[in-house]
This record gives sequence, structure tokens and C-alpha cells, in this order.
Amino acid sequence: MDKQELKQILATKAPAYQRSLIEIPKDSFVTWHSSLTDYLDSVLGDSPKMQNRIDHLVMRYRLGATDEVKGEHYGTVLPRINRKGMIVGGNVLHFNVDDGSILNHDALVNHLYSWYAFDYYVDPDVFFGEHLLYGRQAVIVQEEKTALLGKLAYPEIEWLAVGVGNNLTDGMMKKLMGRQVILFPDDFCYEFWSEHFGKKFKVDDSFTHCDINQYLIDFIHSQQVP
Repeated sequence: MDKQELKQILATKAPAYQRSLIEIPKDSFVTWHSSLTDYLDSVLGDSPKMQNRIDHLVMRYRLGATDEVKGEHYGTVLPRINRKGMIVGGNVLHFNVDDGSILNHDALVNHLYSWYAFDYYVDPDVFFGEHLLYGRQAVIVQEEKTALLGKLAYPEIEWLAVGVGNNLTDGMMKKLMGRQVILFPDDFCYEFWSEHFGKKFKVDDSFTHCDINQYLIDFIHSQQVP
């Protein structure tokens, strides 16, 4: 083992500013079935057209799957990717296929080194879906699952998610200055989002007492041609 190999092995113990960004190739994320794709198939239907739309979503967001099973459901890899295409965080979630609830939550960075033997850099100020941001209209939600359903329902709008287990930060919101942005918090984060960001951005309470995911699912069904 040479010094460079040893340096790479020890790199994950180095301070963040000494770590180098990594880029995992897009072909590392194939359209594997996971508990999330199984859930989307279940609630949206398995027509060829919908299957193609879901597969396209998986590739664009570079979703992955694990072979670890929780409650008979495979884990879903939901990376947070910055504008340079670098994975800087994310979640590994096991979903209940029947109702979309989360069975298990783990941080993606807990697995990056063991999966890819790459050093990594963690950036907490990156949205899920940020690497796809290009338009002037954006919607912010809490869960990655909601952002994916939102993109299927309203593809002309950019859907960003804070991510399960995370909260909205000043660093995230600074990137959206000058855009038309609507925040849709749930009942748990409404107070924080409203107090901290309500003066500069529109915070809509429409889904603080009803399920935004079910609303989006119903809307998608209403747009499908019989």
C-alpha cells in the first residue's frame, strides 16, 4: 500500500475543508426497483407510460437501491447533488409500499466510503433536486418523496426537498433569491419556516393539516387519459 492509498483510506477522518468532492458516474445509478419505485407503481399505476415516466424520474434524480431489506422492502438511495454534479449528502430510506410511510432512515454519507471507497464532502446547504434547478419557479417541500410526486404532477415547476431528517437553512434559501418560490411546509416545520423565511418568501400553509402527497397523487390520476 503506497502513501496515496493510505491517504485516501484515512481521508474520511479528515476535516471537511481537507476533503475533496467526488462525483459518482450517472451509470452507477440504474433503474433498480426499490421500495420507493414499488410505492409509486402501487399508487400511480403500472401502465407503460407511467412506468416510463417513473424510470425517467429515477435517472434524472439518480436514485438508487440497496439490497438491505426492512419489512420486506428494499432501501431507496436519495442523493443530494450540487450544481456541479457532486453527491454531497442524502438519505437511504426504506418505504412501506402499502402507504408510503418510512420504515427506516439512514444518512447516505454513512455508506459512501464503504460502497465506493471514495472520499466525500458533506454540504448541508444543498436541496434534494438542486442539480436539476434551472427555471425561475420553484416549490420547496420537506420530503424527497413529495418532490418526486410533485415533478410528476407539475413537471414545469422545479421541486426541491429539504430531505427527511433535515431542516431548511439560510444557505439553501440564499440560492433561490430572485426566483418565484413557494414553501409548502408540513405541520411540524411550518412555524420554523414561517418565522425564518416568511418575510422574503411565500410560505403556504395549505398542507399543514392535509396530506400533500395524496393531493399530488389524486392530481396525477386526474390528468391521465382513460
